[in-house]
Amino acid sequence: MLNLKQLRQKSAGQLDPLDFDLLLSAALKKPREFLYIHPEQKITAGQLNNFKKLLARRKRGEPLAYLLGHKEFFGLDFKVNKNVLIPRPETEIMVEAAARQISNINPEYSGQISNKIQNQNNKIILVDVGTGSGCIPIALSKVLNIKNIKIFATDISAKALKVAQYNAKKHGVKIIFKKGHLLKPILSTMKQFNNLTMIITANLPYGWKAWKNNTSAEAKGLKFEPAIALFTDKNGLQLYEELLKQISQINIQYLISNIFIYLEIDPRQTKLIKPLIKKYLPVAKVEIKKDLGSRDRLVIIKN
Repeated sequence: MLNLKQLRQKSAGQLDPLDFDLLLSAALKKPREFLYIHPEQKITAGQLNNFKKLLARRKRGEPLAYLLGHKEFFGLDFKVNKNVLIPRPETEIMVEAAARQISNINPEYSGQISNKIQNQNNKIILVDVGTGSGCIPIALSKVLNIKNIKIFATDISAKALKVAQYNAKKHGVKIIFKKGHLLKPILSTMKQFNNLTMIITANLPYGWKAWKNNTSAEAKGLKFEPAIALFTDKNGLQLYEELLKQISQINIQYLISNIFIYLEIDPRQTKLIKPLIKKYLPVAKVEIKKDLGSRDRLVIIKN
């Protein structure tokens, strides 16, 4: 029967050391620190079998987050499975930008909500479209310590919404989840609100055919993630066009004082998305923010 130290020596070179530690701690159902504190710990046949299965899946390119069942985003731990897209670090700039805007609407916002701000919060509605794991609205709620802003999240996938609901409960965040296409599930709810500011966040599928056929090492893990959350038509902008059309109709039908929209894109889509915004929201102001790799990543629309 091998101990932890012997297994590490035997498996050297098969896997990145960090991946090895994470998979082994998952197989043992122990924290990672346990591996270093107890190198002489014997590994049972069941634990070894579990580790070998995880190792084989990792070697085939399956993302580590799916093997572990969770992923960190904005300093928070989120449950993930094959029904949701794995949260990416580049999406954190959307949370930062939206949080900044909400704070600007309520200048006194400091994380500790005063009575005055509580009364103002009913004038803001936050909607995350295509929520997946729920990481965007949950992170926003936690970073701002939101108590009274109405938060909605929609997704076409019932299985994805189950994951998002689990994560919201785990983090103690109140979100109204709706199943359906983009903004459509909440349009009837909009009739309740007057003279409000609407914050819309959306990390919708923006991959296209060339993406899908990409066989590079960087894209290897994409085949394990839900295609419905990754790929769409019209150079990856079909769903964003549909969303912009819905927003243009909201402007006409409901009493909205301001709409702030945050869309994540591929850097190659900057020139393509601008005409779409102009088509549906002709007077909107558009800003493009770059990610940490200095690539266009976030479209901010003020309408």
